[in-house]
Amino acid sequence: MSKLSIYNINGEPEGEVTVDSIPDGFVPDKVLISRSLKRQLANARNPIACVKTRAEVSGGGRKPFKQKGLGRSRQGSIRSIQWTGGGVAWGPRRNRNFTIGMNKKERKAALRQIIWSKIQDGNWLLFSDPGLKKPSTRKGKAFLESLKREGRFLVVVPDDEKFEVFLKSLRNLPEVSIITPDRLNTFDLLKCDTVLAHERAFETVRKTWQV
Repeated sequence: MSKLSIYNINGEPEGEVTVDSIPDGFVPDKVLISRSLKRQLANARNPIACVKTRAEVSGGGRKPFKQKGLGRSRQGSIRSIQWTGGGVAWGPRRNRNFTIGMNKKERKAALRQIIWSKIQDGNWLLFSDPGLKKPSTRKGKAFLESLKREGRFLVVVPDDEKFEVFLKSLRNLPEVSIITPDRLNTFDLLKCDTVLAHERAFETVRKTWQV
């Protein structure tokens, strides 16, 4: 059983949430998490390198020189791969498919294990309604500093216009990434050092991934 502290905008704890779904002696499955990360990065690849084959380069409509009598090797087209400006054999193409499949249950289990690991290590914090009336990067930075954490933050907030002022106070900070609970993913969770979730967003996380 683990407990998550709820902080206000001044960085003061004002409550706790109990997480009793973490199994006793829980150890994250690094192989499963690694596969999930590899899948996400591979599926996000957008190949842009693309060479032209001999069918796509211009020129070569006729035989460059006659077949016999010149003492040169026979050539049929200047679009052949051995010619400068000719096509390229076995070069990179945009239609290459890097997609890696993974079962839905495995993807869900990997994400749940990362969340459990963050909670178990004390790197998952909750915060209550900030109550800011206008955007202030200074107040946003002061809030993060009051938590006395180092490294990158992943801020998880509900998809609600109510949090727009708070998000504007954080979005200019280079060490902060912002995401909604339904878009949590392996890469962002592993990249951050501390997850800072609104208490309402955390309830969505619990329902979605049975945390």
